[in-house]
Amino acid sequence: MKLRGTLITSSLIAASLVSGAAHAALQGRDLDGNLATSEAYYDTVLDITWLADANYAQTSGFDADGRMLWNTAYQWVAALSFSDGINVYDSWRLPTVEPVNGISFNYNLSYDGSTDYGYNITSPNSELAYMFYVNLGNSADFNPSYNVGGCYVSSSDTCLDNVGPFVNLQPSLYWSDTQYAPNISYAWVFGMPDGLQWDINKANVYYAWAVSPGDVGVAAVLPEANTWAMLLAGLGLIGWRARRRGSSAFDELEVCRIKSRVQQAPFSFAVNHG
Repeated sequence: MKLRGTLITSSLIAASLVSGAAHAALQGRDLDGNLATSEAYYDTVLDITWLADANYAQTSGFDADGRMLWNTAYQWVAALSFSDGINVYDSWRLPTVEPVNGISFNYNLSYDGSTDYGYNITSPNSELAYMFYVNLGNSADFNPSYNVGGCYVSSSDTCLDNVGPFVNLQPSLYWSDTQYAPNISYAWVFGMPDGLQWDINKANVYYAWAVSPGDVGVAAVLPEANTWAMLLAGLGLIGWRARRRGSSAFDELEVCRIKSRVQQAPFSFAVNHG
């Protein structure tokens, strides 16, 4: 019995440490004057603050389901404003995409995160990709060696296994703030269903996740994201697969289209929208 107890304790500690590391860069921030709640999370690596509600456009009543044209999303997020009764927080934008090499965009498809178009991008220069892979610890549907990982099964069974402390994070595409330079009718998007960063026409409707530069809000008086993860490990919930079911918002045709392109071209290729 003593040995069994020791093994269980050791396993829980190990799980807690792993889970804690996945969320260590996120710190709860209060935006409404109630220090017992976190309306946002400060990312200590990216030096930006993420709204806790990843589909606030719907929650706030701005849009019926939160899916918007790029121009609408761009304007909506810029008009956001929160107040804790003393401070006003009104510097919001969409997440940005900068070249992973820090110099210029590489539009060739890659599976190892070495270009801007592809999977497994862990560079902090891509804010949504960094959140998906590093902060939340999710996997791509293709591993760096171009083998299908298999985490994407359907629109209701995707690679978005972990959502961390956030709410309403959709297994769908999210707009970035960054236009696609070769054709500004397009903008960069990130696919929460399979971990793919790519570009798409602004005339489509997708989700918007608000971020603010720097450390916004007041430190919330509750366990930070890493502490919550440790508590969950202690309760035996680590490893639970958090599938987001029943989402009609995700356009499965888009995934089929891009995957057909990927399967037809096992080597990097340049994308040309004309």
